[in-house]
Amino acid sequence: MELEVLEGLLNKAYRIEVAFEDEALFKAFIDVVDAEQKDVIFRLMTDSERHKKVLEKIAQDLNLKLEKPEKILIQSQRIFNEIYKLELDAKYIYEGIVEKFAAHLKEHAETLRHLAKEEEMHAKMVEKFVDKTLRII
Repeated sequence: MELEVLEGLLNKAYRIEVAFEDEALFKAFIDVVDAEQKDVIFRLMTDSERHKKVLEKIAQDLNLKLEKPEKILIQSQRIFNEIYKLELDAKYIYEGIVEKFAAHLKEHAETLRHLAKEEEMHAKMVEKFVDKTLRII
């Protein structure tokens, strides 16, 4: 039962990482004129691809299955608001997985701790592009 819950949570994190392959995000990357924003989106896409591969390796090592996720709809006109929320969601999922399943994860617990720190860093990178209403929530 615990491994099934772990598998479900890894799938939720995987879904967030795969969201950065979404066509809307890539279109936003192309449409963004500001070089700093473009650099941030490119960094997030690159890190997300790496995170996806890390999750696939962890699932394989633990004999768990990652499902091909449905797309997360990202509205390009509010791209940084949505990215900010996804980054924080991923951080909390990784932290929760480590807290609840460290015994099952073994050496992978430290890897997920590192991913959580990267997600927090990503949120800080995009926070300055988020409108003020989201920042105070």
